[in-house]
Amino acid sequence: MMRALWAGVTGLQAHQTAMDVESNNIANVNTTGYKYSRANFATLLSQTTSIATAPTGTLGGQNSTQIGLGTTVSTVTKIFSQGSIETTDKDTDLAISGSGFFVVSPDGGTTYKYTRDGDFEFDADGNFVDSNGYIVQGWLQDEDTGEIDTTSPVTNITIAPGLTTPASATTKVTVKANLDSGTSVGTNKTSIYSLDSNSGWVDTDGDGVKDTAEVHDEDDSGSNLFTSDDELTERGIDFGVLYDSDGEAISLNEGQGSWISYADAETSVTISDYTAVNLDITINGTTITNSGPVDYTDADDAATQLASLINAQTASTGVTATVTSGNKIVLSNDNSTGTTSATRNIKIVASTADTTEIDTTSVITAYQYAYTSSGATTSTDYDDSETRYFTTTEDLRNAMQTDARTNVDYTGDGASDINDSVSIIVNDSGQFEISNTTGDAFNEDDGDFIEDDTIDETSLNSILSNHSVTLATGSVLGVGIVLSADTVIGGTTYLAGATVPAATINAALTTETVTLPLGSTASGTGTSTIESGTNLKSADETSEDYDLNLTVTGLTGTNISQNDSFISVMDAIQGTLTAGTTTRTTENIYAAALTTTTEIYDSLGSKHTLTIQYTKTGTSSSGGTEWSMVISVPEPGELNSGVEPENIVTGTISFNSDGSLSTYTPRNLTYTANNGSTSNQSVSLDFGSLGQFDGITSFDKDSSTSSINQNGYAGGDLTGISIDETGTIIGSFSNGYSFSLAQVAMATFTNETGLESDGGNCYISTTNSGTAIVGQASTGSKGSIQSSALEMSNADLSRSLTQLIVIQRGYQASSKVITTADEMLNVLLQMT
Repeated sequence: MMRALWAGVTGLQAHQTAMDVESNNIANVNTTGYKYSRANFATLLSQTTSIATAPTGTLGGQNSTQIGLGTTVSTVTKIFSQGSIETTDKDTDLAISGSGFFVVSPDGGTTYKYTRDGDFEFDADGNFVDSNGYIVQGWLQDEDTGEIDTTSPVTNITIAPGLTTPASATTKVTVKANLDSGTSVGTNKTSIYSLDSNSGWVDTDGDGVKDTAEVHDEDDSGSNLFTSDDELTERGIDFGVLYDSDGEAISLNEGQGSWISYADAETSVTISDYTAVNLDITINGTTITNSGPVDYTDADDAATQLASLINAQTASTGVTATVTSGNKIVLSNDNSTGTTSATRNIKIVASTADTTEIDTTSVITAYQYAYTSSGATTSTDYDDSETRYFTTTEDLRNAMQTDARTNVDYTGDGASDINDSVSIIVNDSGQFEISNTTGDAFNEDDGDFIEDDTIDETSLNSILSNHSVTLATGSVLGVGIVLSADTVIGGTTYLAGATVPAATINAALTTETVTLPLGSTASGTGTSTIESGTNLKSADETSEDYDLNLTVTGLTGTNISQNDSFISVMDAIQGTLTAGTTTRTTENIYAAALTTTTEIYDSLGSKHTLTIQYTKTGTSSSGGTEWSMVISVPEPGELNSGVEPENIVTGTISFNSDGSLSTYTPRNLTYTANNGSTSNQSVSLDFGSLGQFDGITSFDKDSSTSSINQNGYAGGDLTGISIDETGTIIGSFSNGYSFSLAQVAMATFTNETGLESDGGNCYISTTNSGTAIVGQASTGSKGSIQSSALEMSNADLSRSLTQLIVIQRGYQASSKVITTADEMLNVLLQMT
């Protein structure tokens, strides 16, 4: 009977403990991060009155007889199930979703405690603390590398109040873009580079003399010249990649181009013989005869009949015959018919059987200009059968100007004339511009000396036979001169026929120019040094002034079709250009282009605009496109120290035939802002991986910049804090940039139920919990962190209240056992 009493007592005691546990759960139903506990009941020892016996023979076995002595609470288990997440309005509130604990220290990092309560904030010293004042543990940003090393030991998370970030100079610019390789670029274009009338040099000082410093190869992408507005100039561009004003590709293929005529070809013959006349000539490859000999009425009749025979073949030759003054035949060709040499110019071959006064002659005023991608081989001969091949805009400009000045028969005498006042340039609008001034122009096309030279007496006599020569100061003659006319030399007048010694002339040339008249000759032998600036003039200076009558027509040949786009661009120059009048221009010609800008920062945090302009200039041997680059910063900034202009550098970028990046240069810039910041700032350019499509590409789609980034920034003050799911504390600064300042550590345990509660929502590790495994959130088995949120208590009030009822019933039943046993004892006592 006593066993029943004591069993009831153990039941009361156990249920009292269970009541304590559940009451604590209910009390912490609103405690942040609280994990409820559960009381686990276990039996006490049992009293054995008989032991179990095994079956023997015909007698079965018997179980043991045991009487329990009551119950006890063996353990109180913490249930670490996930609590609900409650959002808050505080950025530093953190909630863990999944396994893990925040690590805090009550003594500055000497010992650690662990908590699920993420009610954190920064104290007056910038310590990241919980509601107990314990400092949250984690990792800080390395001031040198700017990185957070989560493999290092944890430390106190402290962010100094009033934190500022110093300025960081830009060290890298990354560009992702596409440069259009297609045949239609729309508005993504720019005028082709301007070109002056000089080839191989630029008259920068305007004196007409070619100095060593003025030598310049227009077709060398590495040779740069800029205008006063810092625009790249004097650079030829491959004509095969150019566009018209609508942004449509001209698309010149090999051998395509045009005929350009600078004047009507014209010659004349006066007919005097009219009996037994035999016409047997070939004009431009077409044979013309009169089936003679023929007797005509008179010279006028002969001229009329012969002209009629010539005109019958005009469709084949392009040449028309007009009779003037009765017996004079004027042959002319305006070079506007057909697209081949058969209808160009006047090329007459009179056979030995011909008895007319028509002689063999060639009057050439038109030439054929054809594109080649393999390099120009421009002819300078008076021969229209020699095609003028061009690749770049400079090749075409120079070929046209050379022909207009020296290879056109303006007078119809069967030989080329000098018309050195013609000038062809490419203007700032990207147009070929032709001008035709009057008078003798100073240039090398009529023999003027634009640079120093040495000549012997034979060359000097050849020059004097066709020109008067004004020797530039400093020239030194190696021969005397026999004058053809009265001449003043050094203040003394020498009569025609006089021989003036070289020493006399050279003495005068030390201080002045000396003009040697046309027809003078050298006396003796010797070499003369002719200074640049020496000017040659023909007998009649005005004889070099000829009107232009410009005609542009198509060019065809075997397997070569007419390029209408090129003709449309060029034929705007057509028409008469009288000497001394205004200019004529082609249509505007464009290159595909794209301009992009970004801001870069110096060491003081000042920002500067970096502009990159890409211009399509040609195609590579592999079939990809090639582009020039002009990279600039505003003055007084420098990118090219010591080379003018110092704020500009140029480069190139090329692509493979599949549009991937082939190569580019420069890869690095050296920038000096000249504002007190650190000079020679190195900035690398990242345009992508060679052979890949991760940077700049060249596909047949519109040119555009998808992104351009740089890694510099100005200084800034801390204005806000945010925390991501890995526990990284990110600072937002007034300069618009955000940086990782620290990272909250998270700990997990092999047996988290073995942790021991230490008050203040904290736990401490025990020998049964295992050592804390510390690392960053969202890795391995560790949960993620949610900011502006707290984890609510996982205590379920409905479960707890139900447990109260169960515990209460158990407690009542245990007390009933005691009272019942007591009554039974009383009955037993009353029997005595």
